[in-house]
Amino acid sequence: MSSTRKYDIVIWGASSFTGARLVEYLALNAPFDTRIAIGGRNKDKLTDVQRRLAAKHVSAASALDAMDVLVGDSTDAARMHEIVSQTRVVASTVGPYARFGTELVRACVEAKTDYCDITGEMPWVREMHCEFNDLAVQNNVHVASFCGFDCIPADLGCMMLAQYAREEFDEPLLHVKGSIVGIRGGVSGGTLATLRDQLQTEKQAMIKNLFFSSGPAEHNANKRFAKRGLIHFDKTLQRWQTFWIMSMINSQTANWAGQVLNYGLGFEYAESMSARSLLHAVAIAIGLFYGVLLMFFRITRHALYALRIIPRPGEGPSEEFTERGFFSLSLEASTDRHVFYGKVAGSSDPGYGETIKYLGESALCLAFDRDESFRPGVYPPSVIMGDALLRRLRNRGCQFEVSRKPIAAVESTKKRR
Repeated sequence: MSSTRKYDIVIWGASSFTGARLVEYLALNAPFDTRIAIGGRNKDKLTDVQRRLAAKHVSAASALDAMDVLVGDSTDAARMHEIVSQTRVVASTVGPYARFGTELVRACVEAKTDYCDITGEMPWVREMHCEFNDLAVQNNVHVASFCGFDCIPADLGCMMLAQYAREEFDEPLLHVKGSIVGIRGGVSGGTLATLRDQLQTEKQAMIKNLFFSSGPAEHNANKRFAKRGLIHFDKTLQRWQTFWIMSMINSQTANWAGQVLNYGLGFEYAESMSARSLLHAVAIAIGLFYGVLLMFFRITRHALYALRIIPRPGEGPSEEFTERGFFSLSLEASTDRHVFYGKVAGSSDPGYGETIKYLGESALCLAFDRDESFRPGVYPPSVIMGDALLRRLRNRGCQFEVSRKPIAAVESTKKRR
C-alpha cells in the first residue's frame, strides 16, 4: 500500500455513539504522529464530536483538532472511493452493515485500502467474502470484520488454544466449549437496530439455536463434548448453562477461522452462558426469547423506545456504566488425547469499552503492524492479523490466558460496587 496516502486511518461513522468512542480512544492511544480523519454524512455532527472531545480531553485537543472531517454518504460509490483512496485503513462503525457497508467495502478493495469493522452480520460478511475475496487477495487488501465483542474473544481465543495444542501436544485442536461466566454491559440503539435487521434475515437459524446448542459429536472420545441442549449442566464449571444470544455468530466465526487456519479436522466451537441455578438458566432463556420477540415487531419496538426501556439509535450506556462493565469467557479445549483451558476477559463494558479497544487496536494493527504474515482477503481478524493483534490486545490489558488446569472464574469486584 502506498505510503504517500494522506491518512493512516479514517474513522467512518464517527458521529455515531460507537464512532465517537472510537475517535476518543484513538485520540488518546494512537501514536502521536498517526494521521487520522473522521467521516460520516453530517459535517455538523462530526465537528461537534471533535469539540466535545477536545473540551473533555485538553491534552488530546491538538490531536482532535488535527483530524480532517470527510463528508459522504455510504451508498454513494464514487464518494466512498474518493474518500478511501486517501487512507491506508478504514475503521467503520456504520451499521447495519448490510444496508450501509457494501459500497464502502467495495471501494476499499478496489482502492487497495485495508478495512475493519464491528459487524456481527454473518450473512453480509459471507456475501462480501463471495463477492470481493478474490479481488482483495489479488490487490493484497485486508478486510477484517467481527473486530468487536462479537467476535474477538471467541475468534482470538480459539486461535490461541489451537496454537497451544500444536506447540505443547503436537496435536490438532478439535473442539472448544466457551461459557460466559460473568458479564456486565449496556447496549446502544445502533446495536439494537442491527439486531432487528438480523432477525429479518436469520430467523430460522436463530430459532434453531434457541433450542439446540451444537456441540461436537465426533472425533473426541471425551463425552463432555457430546451434543448438548439449550440448558445443561457443565461439570467442569459446576454451573448450569443456558442460551447466549451471541453464541451463533461467535460459533460461526470461530468455526470459519478454524477451517481457514486448519485448527483440526472437524474443529467446532460451541458457546453458552453460565447461570446461578437451573431456575436462573430457564429465566435467562425465556427473557432472551421474549426480548427478541418484542424487538421483532414495530409496534412493540416503538413502545419500548417510548418507555425508554431500550435506547434509540445514537444512544447508549453512560461512560460511568461502561467503566463499571466487565466480562469473562471460560474456554475448555480438546484434542484427541488432551483437555486444557483458556480464559478471555475484559475490564470494561464488553459492547463499548472492550469493543472500542478491539476495533481501535485492529485499525492500528493494520496501519502499523502489517507484514507478510497478514493474510489478504475478507476474513475474521484471527485469519488476517493473528498474533500481531493478539499481542496488541494483551499489551492493552486484555486477558488471553491458557492453562492445563481449569482457570478460576473469578467474578469482577465491580459487581459489588
